[in-house]
Amino acid sequence: MPRLPAILFFLGLSWAGLAHAFETVKVTDRVYALVGDLGQRSPENLGHNMTSGFIVGGDAVAVVDPGACYQDAERIAAAVRGVTDKPIRWVIDTGGQDHRWLANGWFKAHGATIIASSAARAFMEANAERQLAGVRKRVGAGCDGTEPVYPDVTFDDRHPLDLGGVTVALRYTGGAHTPGDIFVQLPQSGVLFTGDAVYAQRLLGLFEGLQRWIASLEVMRDELKPQVVIPGHGHVTDLDEALRDSYGYLTFLRDRIQARIDDGAFDAVEAAQGLDQSEFSYLKNWDQLSFRAMNAQRAAEELFSSQP
Repeated sequence: MPRLPAILFFLGLSWAGLAHAFETVKVTDRVYALVGDLGQRSPENLGHNMTSGFIVGGDAVAVVDPGACYQDAERIAAAVRGVTDKPIRWVIDTGGQDHRWLANGWFKAHGATIIASSAARAFMEANAERQLAGVRKRVGAGCDGTEPVYPDVTFDDRHPLDLGGVTVALRYTGGAHTPGDIFVQLPQSGVLFTGDAVYAQRLLGLFEGLQRWIASLEVMRDELKPQVVIPGHGHVTDLDEALRDSYGYLTFLRDRIQARIDDGAFDAVEAAQGLDQSEFSYLKNWDQLSFRAMNAQRAAEELFSSQP
């Protein structure tokens, strides 16, 4: 684990129900990460197999990703209450994956305004029923009562947010794991919430969008340049590990498969088949052969389709 600012430490919250959901990590006096399970969605984690968080402003709080189920939203709100009694006024959906937005309704019912990119809202609308059915299947009764509620405010490029003395910059760079993924930057402290643009310590899942994902990570590297990264999956880290585990893996897929295409691979299946990904065997979930094979296949399909 790379070195991080000395202020980073675990709060060790102990109230009932949080043990299998996430750990609340204080990153700065204003920023907290909610570090969830590195495995799969389950009844125990209520679909919180990701990292989210919240930002405490001078007069209100912004939650970064509300969870997949209303019961998880209640746990997130309890984590906020363990730190501050300021109201949760905003919820920022960093993307269109289920646990980034499906619990919006709980927070909206409690007075919050929901913010996301325009591309994320379009993805949510197209995939809501499928996502909700999938979460209910994996989480079970923990998702009872959960219904899709879409963002109130959307934007196409940048959206500033003033939390009362705390400046937050929302940035859409073309998407990553899903088409609407954004970065949530706190310029004053050098902290960046990446949503699903960064998987740290865990093998990412590529469904489509290899090239856009790489391009967004290059914006993170070259323009945003965070000192502390709160990834979409994994523990709070620094830019080097974030790039190694996500950008390094995606560019590995791109470069190795493109080399096979250049050498005359007949189709995407041939370009992807048997690709040795062992240099990333340190990542959790790497041992799932079908998962690695899917990533290679999806990358090959996109690269083949983009050939002149």
